[in-house]
Amino acid sequence: MSYTVYFDLETGGIEFARPVIQLAAIAVEDGTFAEAGTFERKVKFDVTLADPEALAINHFDAEQWKDANTALAVSTMFSTFIRPFSSVELISKRTGAPYNVAKLAGYNAVTFDGPRLKNMFAGAFFPCSYQIRDVIQRAFWWFDEHGIVPEDFKLTTLCRYFSIPTDGAHDALTDVRLTIALARAMR
Repeated sequence: MSYTVYFDLETGGIEFARPVIQLAAIAVEDGTFAEAGTFERKVKFDVTLADPEALAINHFDAEQWKDANTALAVSTMFSTFIRPFSSVELISKRTGAPYNVAKLAGYNAVTFDGPRLKNMFAGAFFPCSYQIRDVIQRAFWWFDEHGIVPEDFKLTTLCRYFSIPTDGAHDALTDVRLTIALARAMR
């Protein structure tokens, strides 16, 4: 069985130095989009390092983050979550032995979420393929192929185009579900 792990991060701002505040992922079976597993964790962070506007957009509530885990703990939990869904085989350059990593997908994941997720694993093995599937790239092609110029390429704008309800957007798990729904709609 082959899987894709769709993921999303919420952050305390758009600048790379801003903290990651939430990580969510859903593993789906390739071809069917059948949900095989779900992951969501709040990340403990220093509120003074975050942009207050970003926290408002991301529905930050200190009470909901009171049991948050450190970024290191969340990355370790994420590694454990994706292990059964790691279906990309690679060969170790050091030993020549095969090993598996997860295939990732997300929305604007190549330039925004992916580098931040990799940074959460700084100094540790990154258990994912570096070749991230980016649904925004698929959207660029899909809209070009259909001669449609959307208002913008925000996730919620494109979801509304396909009549996908966007309630709760800017929560990482909700955004993962929206990304999967959009990917499926463009298929």
